[in-house]
Amino acid sequence: MVESISLEQLKEQQAQLSQTVGNLTAQKATLEEQLENVRNSLATNNGALQYATALIQSIEQEDSVDVGGDTETEEIPLTEPNSEVSDGEVVL
Repeated sequence: MVESISLEQLKEQQAQLSQTVGNLTAQKATLEEQLENVRNSLATNNGALQYATALIQSIEQEDSVDVGGDTETEEIPLTEPNSEVSDGEVVL
């Protein structure tokens, strides 16, 4: 049994296939663009992660530095301003 197909049906199928190929080509371009955006986003996130890691490590290193035990502080007594001073003078 031989099936026959008309020239009109072949042209219709060819048109449908051409449209399908066009749609798939457009989808491929869209997906490639999305993939590039994802790669750029990952690179940006990776850079931010590396920066944050370095910052955390530097903070941890500062926290672990030994400051040599007791540190001396000098107390400076506060004196009341001299009541004889006027005209907005500041006494240090």
